[in-house]
Amino acid sequence: MKWTGAATTLALGAGLLLAGCSTNECSAGSVCGNSNAVGRTATTGAPAPGPSGETPLTYTVEEVNPWDSCDGGRGVVFMKPPALDEAAAELGRNKSVTNAEENTAFQKRLEAFGTTHEAAPADVTTLRLNVQGKTGRAVTLKNITVKPQGTQPLPKESLRLRYEAGCGDGNVSRFSVNLDKRTPTLEFKEGQSDTGTMRVRGFPVKVSESDPENFEIVAFTSAGLHRFTLSIEWSADGVPGTTEVKRNDKKDFAVASGNGGPQYSYGQDGRFTALTTRMNPEDPFAEPAPGS
Repeated sequence: MKWTGAATTLALGAGLLLAGCSTNECSAGSVCGNSNAVGRTATTGAPAPGPSGETPLTYTVEEVNPWDSCDGGRGVVFMKPPALDEAAAELGRNKSVTNAEENTAFQKRLEAFGTTHEAAPADVTTLRLNVQGKTGRAVTLKNITVKPQGTQPLPKESLRLRYEAGCGDGNVSRFSVNLDKRTPTLEFKEGQSDTGTMRVRGFPVKVSESDPENFEIVAFTSAGLHRFTLSIEWSADGVPGTTEVKRNDKKDFAVASGNGGPQYSYGQDGRFTALTTRMNPEDPFAEPAPGS
């Protein structure tokens, strides 16, 4: 997916949080660099029209591959866990990947393996949302909200697995919002571009065909399995509307806490290492070191 225009980060959480970065502001080895573009294929939205019968904006959304630790992924939680040797056989296929075509096939097989064992991204799931107007006339994005679609406890036999890799740094603007509070509000944390320009701090934001906006939405949880969708609230020429955002397969987004059952990392040497990591819900960007 091609990223254009300004980038924004917001955060929402049961907890949720959003972080933004623009590819053209990052080095190739950074969190938002092109070398890490291994997430699911971007999806063009077909949102419901507003009261006027026409929708003045379009969007694309891409989910970051939860296996890609260089791109913020923290592995997956299997609700129906496979045996470790079975998981190793699947993850080990990555060693034979030598080109983009083989990598695509490997990712599809790994995703199918996750579907079979009911996997969900562990701790956080990152969504890259690009929104733009259909014409040169401005559309005001009044807000982006999270719509919970269901929460359930983790099964006792759940299993968390993740890859380990070294990665570069990236530019992000960080906001957080605790949805457990009576009145959740976005709170700016930190972040600026290479030029020192502060990123968008919140809403409203105006977009048009030539001036899109990028949002990197990091949804996180420290307990249970959460399913959710996003809702873009907008206004154009005085006419309000909302657009629902789902996964590219029209299903709800999901994220599961990795704290429920056994945890392992899969290293470059093909071996598993037991982990006892726990995400800090007060600062989900601060990932604890493996084995801590």
